[in-house]
This record gives sequence, structure tokens and C-alpha cells, in this order.
Amino acid sequence: MRRRSVLLLASGVLAVGGIVLPSIGEQQSSGSTRITHVVVNEGQPVVLKGTDATTVTFAITAEDKSGIRSVDKIGVWGSNYGVLRPTPAPCVAKSRTVSVCTGSFTVDLAKHDIYDNMAGQWYVQATATANDGDRFESDTAGKFFIKKDGYATLTGTQSSATAGTVLDIEGQLMQPDWKTGLWAWNPGQPVQLRFKAAGGSTWQTVARTRTDSHGYMRAETKATTTGTYAWYYAGKDWSVPVTSTAAQVSVG
Repeated sequence: MRRRSVLLLASGVLAVGGIVLPSIGEQQSSGSTRITHVVVNEGQPVVLKGTDATTVTFAITAEDKSGIRSVDKIGVWGSNYGVLRPTPAPCVAKSRTVSVCTGSFTVDLAKHDIYDNMAGQWYVQATATANDGDRFESDTAGKFFIKKDGYATLTGTQSSATAGTVLDIEGQLMQPDWKTGLWAWNPGQPVQLRFKAAGGSTWQTVARTRTDSHGYMRAETKATTTGTYAWYYAGKDWSVPVTSTAAQVSVG
């Protein structure tokens, strides 16, 4: 997926593919000013269902020996021309040289702020200006993820079996469709059937497969001892890990 850096400036816009994007600026840094740390959503991925609207906070830490005057020209951007508009980020001095500047941005799926192909890694762009006039600009000052939520079902298992019985366990992996706001199939994804023995604390993988075109998954495994089974999907850059509800099988 192609990525494009954009500055969310008040003046100047660029129309690309029918979408109005703010101006694209060149990086021009000078002196010892640095943006040392950017934290978005307290360091956690932003996870969205089908019609979510959420406000996400961010904190930008900047440093210069003369102190920080401001952090501005802030942009939030992702793949496929994804752009979100942040608030200003007023700064609070934490020491003579270091300031932390905080702001937020909102993602509203009902307003189609982002689309399905924009899930994945996003970036924070910012310019830090020092009291002595030095400045630091970066279009990738911070990185974070906006991910799709998900869930999985487990069906077809039996509650009891004799040792050696072949269990046929099924399920389905689902993800939100940000365009329609509905849950949709998650096809072609690698999934694991996991087992945890009764009284144990460790899950072990007993089968691996992929979801079909409708998100369905199916695996066979032999019953050896009493325990619980669950489907597990590790997730991707654009989707969260998912574990289905566990089902117990008593083996006697």
C-alpha cells in the first residue's frame, strides 16, 4: 500500500483522487532540537468496530538546550491517503530543556473518516521549534496502529468423548466492515486450534489451518485427555488477535 505524508496546515490544500488533502511540506530541520518520543493512545493500538467513534490522545516530547517554544504543524496520516485532523498540542515544560505537548484526534467511522484499506500503521508528523529558533521537522515523528476489532466462534465440538476419538471442530472468524458498519467474514487468515489440559495453564497448538472464503475454519484432532479447545488468530498489522470462546471436552 502506498503511503503519503501530509501536513495538516490551515492553508493550502491538494486534491488527490477526489479527496482533499492538506499541503505536503518539506522537512527543514536545524540545530539541536529533537522530538524524542511520541505516544499515541497511551501506547496501545486504536481498535475499532463497525460504527465506532473515538477520540485518541497523543503526547509529543521535544527537547532543546534552549527550551521548547512550540510543537505544531501536526499531522496524522496513514496509507491510501488516510488523514485525520488533530487538535493543537499546547506544551508543558518538564524541565529547562524538555517539554511535553499533548493533543487529540477523533476517528468517526459513521462519518467515514477512514476506510477499510487504511487499517494498519499510521504516523504522527510534527515540527518542534526551540526558544533559540532551532527546529526539528519529521513526517514520521511517531508511529501507531489503527486496527480492526474481531471475534471468532467455536462450534461442532462434543462435550464428552472416549480417548482416541477424532474431534471435528469448526468455527468462524469475523471482522468489522468499516464501510457498512456490519460484521463481515475474515477470509484466508491463518488460525490455530489450541488445547489446554484440565488443571493446566498452558495452551498448545494441536492443528493449523486457514479460514475459507466465508471465514469458516475446520480442523480434526484426537481426544487424549480432558481439557478445553479454542480457536486462535494471531492478528496482523491491521487486525487484533482473537481467541474464541473455549469449549471443554471430557475424555473418559
